[in-house]
Amino acid sequence: MNVIKAIFLTAMLLLTSSRSYAERWVVMTLEWPPFTCSRCPENGAAAKALKDTLNKAGISVEFVFHPWTQTQKNAEQPDVVGYFPSWKDVLPGFTRSEALFKSPLGFIQQRSKPLVWAKLPDLKGKKLGITDGYSNTAEFNRLVKEKVLTVESVLSDDTNVRRVALGQIDGALMDINNARYLILKTHPQYAGRVSVNQRILEDKDLFFAFNTHNRDKAAKLKKALEKVNYQRMVDDYLLKYLLRVD
Repeated sequence: MNVIKAIFLTAMLLLTSSRSYAERWVVMTLEWPPFTCSRCPENGAAAKALKDTLNKAGISVEFVFHPWTQTQKNAEQPDVVGYFPSWKDVLPGFTRSEALFKSPLGFIQQRSKPLVWAKLPDLKGKKLGITDGYSNTAEFNRLVKEKVLTVESVLSDDTNVRRVALGQIDGALMDINNARYLILKTHPQYAGRVSVNQRILEDKDLFFAFNTHNRDKAAKLKKALEKVNYQRMVDDYLLKYLLRVD
């Protein structure tokens, strides 16, 4: 019986590995663990959820990783479907999908000097880090433009974690799940110096951004999403790999 079972399982694995798909999507993305990550199991929580969703619809997905600004630029190519994930404000000419999942946006801070605030203007006088190319929130951007808030922009979230740890800035605006991953997994040496501020600025919806050549594919993703709970798929991944911290 064990031999028969082994043969059956082998056959099923071969069948799964040789499955052909009717369509193939090339998607530009970035190193944004735990959601999209070339080093993470199955490319991260959001990437796995997208692959699983589209695979069920007969579509294979290939992720290409670049820094964020390059990801957006390369996503304009005709042989690329678009970029993922994106906040609500996609680039001009791109069409966003319906919201796929949510993740909180907030601040990281020095453990020894936590940020105390009830509303954003309370952070006046603090030096805050942001990541180049991120949309953040309308109120935050307005206060930066009005010079109520002082910000310094860098190319990566990773850099902001390091700068907070070294005391070069007072805090940084980041996706909270991304911040926790970087502090606990990528830079555990900073865990004693950097913490996540308990006040959440906003729960941000995450989307897929389709370029002008492939905006018709948005309907295919929408149909595929009807058969899954995308948020639950993301949350289950975070729980499985112990990436969620309360």
